[in-house]
Amino acid sequence: MIPLRNRFFDIALKQATKIAGKPARIIALIAQLALKLRKTDLNSINGPIIKEKFLLLGRLLKAHVTGQYQIQSFRFLLIILAAIIYLINPLDLIPDFIFGVGLADDLAVVTWAYQAISTEVNAFARWEKEQAGTSTFSSL
Repeated sequence: MIPLRNRFFDIALKQATKIAGKPARIIALIAQLALKLRKTDLNSINGPIIKEKFLLLGRLLKAHVTGQYQIQSFRFLLIILAAIIYLINPLDLIPDFIFGVGLADDLAVVTWAYQAISTEVNAFARWEKEQAGTSTFSSL
């Protein structure tokens, strides 16, 4: 995987490193992600797909922080956190307030992050489906 070269993502990565071991800060970040996704019109950039990707990352982080799921590597955790921090920050490579193109770099970052951690995302998605199946049977 080619590393992402973006000064703003580097800043997000440094912030991710600072909060990686702090569950309360990660939960607050997940809340900020949910708020950002509710407030942002993603229709100009294939919104439903990018929104679902970020929601999946949020669920992955929540499961990790609550101890329900263990992220395979610290590197994966940092990439997830940095991608979310990058989305939440309105001032990045292309500021979000620029109509029509402001979220294009956010889409690029989430696409890169998904490729960089695809094994983790796929493993979590399988785990999540298994949990949904288990809870269906356990509620009978």
